Amino acid sequence: MATSPEFILPVTEEEYQTAGSKFITFPPGAKVGDVEYRDIETGMLDWDTPNKSMKIEVVVTEEKDNGKTEKISFGVDSKGIWKGKALYQAITGHEMPMKRAADGKNHPAPSGMDTAGKSAVGVWIMNEGKKGGVGDTVYYPKLQDILPAGSKPNQESLM
Repeated sequence: MATSPEFILPVTEEEYQTAGSKFITFPPGAKVGDVEYRDIETGMLDWDTPNKSMKIEVVVTEEKDNGKTEKISFGVDSKGIWKGKALYQAITGHEMPMKRAADGKNHPAPSGMDTAGKSAVGVWIMNEGKKGGVGDTVYYPKLQDILPAGSKPNQESLM
């Protein structure tokens, strides 16, 4: 009779007890396109890919999913800045400041700190995709938008 192998895993007991999914919680049976809202605090605006896209890190601040983090990104060219414009307005309550550049034209010139520590509402939508771009289909919530603080819809009214 073979003996069963025993393992010692690299996580500590404390890490094991506090472990959970990095994704926000959706109700059981959630379908692609379902939406969840969470109160969040936004982090600093920073480059995601320098001179191509920017990101804003967020932390969930309400009891359900408290402390979970995600980022939302937007392009900084003429085709993608619309998303940055909407996010910036939702978080700060105003337009991005402008500054004259070397070409003599005004350009958006936000400070990274403009979005830091601000309260807002994150909008997550259930998505589907291929794990690692290939293979099995997986379902996961993705942060898709940010709304101004205090504007979380009553989810029961959406059903």
